[in-house]
Amino acid sequence: MNVFDRTINIDALFRFSQISHSTQVHLKNVYSSLAVCMFVAAAGSYVHVVTRLLQGGVLSVLGSLAMMFWLAMTPHNPETEKKRLGILAAFAFLTGVGLGPTLDFVIAVNPSIILTAFLGTSVIFVCFTLSALYAKRRSYLFLGGTLMSGLSILFLMSLMNLFFGSVMLFK
Repeated sequence: MNVFDRTINIDALFRFSQISHSTQVHLKNVYSSLAVCMFVAAAGSYVHVVTRLLQGGVLSVLGSLAMMFWLAMTPHNPETEKKRLGILAAFAFLTGVGLGPTLDFVIAVNPSIILTAFLGTSVIFVCFTLSALYAKRRSYLFLGGTLMSGLSILFLMSLMNLFFGSVMLFK
């Protein structure tokens, strides 16, 4: 099956029925693989920043793009599941190595930004994971769109406040 030959069932988006057990198992697999990727990417960043064994740059970006295309072209079936997970981990590692130069710059400015960003990302990821795994009704999953919209508005307002310097917006 080609990646682009899928049909999308629009009616399924508007059914707020119970989430089936197979869907919950699928969500658990997806979120656990994303969690593994987050830690593997952190390890790749660690390799660049601390050990300097691999330097992030054009080769790491090209390598991560190659892994992404290889993953997209590998068929999804039970025989290739471990191979696909390995390719995904390699993609995450090379992406983490590619973040290394940015992390070097951030360390020069203020090293606590990295820990704050990692912990904030982890907490948000855990919250969304738990809500997706333990929500019995699909209607709760649609809160993510509303919450993300509110967060985007807050981000844009704070970005505009950099230029306007409003005390009211700051508070």
